[in-house]
Amino acid sequence: MNGLLVFLIAFPGVALLALLIPLIAVRWFAAPADRKRTEWLLCAACLVEPMGAAAQLTANWMTVLRPLKYDLFVYQLDRLFGEPSFHLGQLVAAHLSLTILVSVSYSLLPVMCLAAFAANLIWASEARALFTVKVFLLNAFLAVPLYLLFPVCGPAFAFPSFPALPLTSVVPHLIALAAAPNGVPSVHTSTALLILFFLRRWRLGSIAGGVFLALTVLATLGSGQHYFFDLICAVPYAALILYSSRFALGRKSLISSPPCPGVSRGPRVSGDASGPLNKESEGTFSCLTA
Repeated sequence: MNGLLVFLIAFPGVALLALLIPLIAVRWFAAPADRKRTEWLLCAACLVEPMGAAAQLTANWMTVLRPLKYDLFVYQLDRLFGEPSFHLGQLVAAHLSLTILVSVSYSLLPVMCLAAFAANLIWASEARALFTVKVFLLNAFLAVPLYLLFPVCGPAFAFPSFPALPLTSVVPHLIALAAAPNGVPSVHTSTALLILFFLRRWRLGSIAGGVFLALTVLATLGSGQHYFFDLICAVPYAALILYSSRFALGRKSLISSPPCPGVSRGPRVSGDASGPLNKESEGTFSCLTA
């Protein structure tokens, strides 16, 4: 029982997907007129965790290319903000409930990406859902050259005493760390911002996205995975992803424009969803690319 509890805390996303995937499969049989969207959901649910694991493996591999890290320089910048990662880390370490909350929140990112995709697929359009996926992928891939250019690991890796503050003065210099250099920007935070963006059109989605963003900030800092500077850099990075996606993905007016007039956001209840996009989807796609 204790082993199962530890697994659920360490890998909550895997546990949730183990429940969701059979339910999505049941929907495939229960709603034959909407099988196309069900297949999209099933595919996304099966791929989201492996893709997250692949991203982490890639980040771990990058340390071979950049063994020297700039953590001590970023730590000096964080001192201007009062070293929040250390203080939050001390708060989390002092409370088992917060430690569990941080672990669960940090691991739920793939599931929340799936939630944003599913919401847009079911209540917006196929085109909007596909755009969501492409933006998430762009968010992950464009961070790689930044990690190689400015490798930073996080205070938990650079300071063995974390969450305790360093006892001696820190002189900025490059240090060798055998950890993933995926600090600046915090893609966890930029992804949480994008999730909130894609869920913002629904009241419940806005609440869920806002709560998850707050938990992500707590988790990334309290676990020592990131400095506060990393999170600050994630804000303009997420904005850059949204802005550049209009050109890289061919969506000129998606970010700031209102929904297309006359296009329903509700799920279709008739017609063969397994065939080509219907008029609703085509109309929505035309609006997104106008």
